Amino acid sequence: MQGFVPSLVWKHKGMLLGGVCALLVLLVSAVYGEHGLMHLRQLRVRERELEQLTFQLQQRNEKLRQHIRRLETDDAFIERLARERLGLVKKGDLIYRMRAPQPPAP
Repeated sequence: MQGFVPSLVWKHKGMLLGGVCALLVLLVSAVYGEHGLMHLRQLRVRERELEQLTFQLQQRNEKLRQHIRRLETDDAFIERLARERLGLVKKGDLIYRMRAPQPPAP
């Protein structure tokens, strides 16, 4: 008794082989093609990176907004910045001047 599947004619074997090859090509294309799974994975990684960058920029923007609000409303903050960044002093402040060390005489 022969097997349950009758032997295939050469013509059908060629079609089967062609179909299997076409299926493999489609599978490789679906994984590695221009819009395949690997491309989708890269896009997801890029999306996460952009989401993280967006979050960081939003935090920075909020800090800058707070800084602007303080510049507009907080006189003590402005005075502190002027003293720190510009070296400004007000009447009654005591100023210390430091001299650079002199090189020893030869």
